[in-house]
Amino acid sequence: MKPRLLLSVVAAIALVIAGAAAIVLYANQPPRRTAESYYERPTRPANVPPPCEDVIEITFATDALMNKAAPELEADISFYNPHFVTQAQNYERLKLAFANQPDVLKAIRPESVPASVTLWVSNSGRGPSVMAQLRQSYGPTNVVDPCAVPGKSSTRPVPTTTR
Repeated sequence: MKPRLLLSVVAAIALVIAGAAAIVLYANQPPRRTAESYYERPTRPANVPPPCEDVIEITFATDALMNKAAPELEADISFYNPHFVTQAQNYERLKLAFANQPDVLKAIRPESVPASVTLWVSNSGRGPSVMAQLRQSYGPTNVVDPCAVPGKSSTRPVPTTTR
């Protein structure tokens, strides 16, 4: 067989295989969705900051009080993935945070550090009524309002551009 004819046959077979592969790939694509089938995304004006009630922290004087409230908080559908921190864990965290400040470490006693629960608010729990319910159940001093905490997102200076 002549080399040109062999090359032509191989090229024709390669084109047929590539065409068949393209047809198979196109046929196995998922159906295209229209814009209406996507979930509705909440929008807000550009000059309005995002809501700050996405993470709520509740402090407890003792581990026993936190453990008593744990089943109710875990079962509440207004929140997802609750994170429980015992007094001992909180004390260890503070020791690491203030490792270079011995005067502060001397003032902190393990029994004075509160236990805490961090709750991420789910979409079903959005709204001011969640904070009111938590304050009613656990007391206003124990529920930390995420909107009232200064520097919640970051204390790092924001870079500016000049022209």
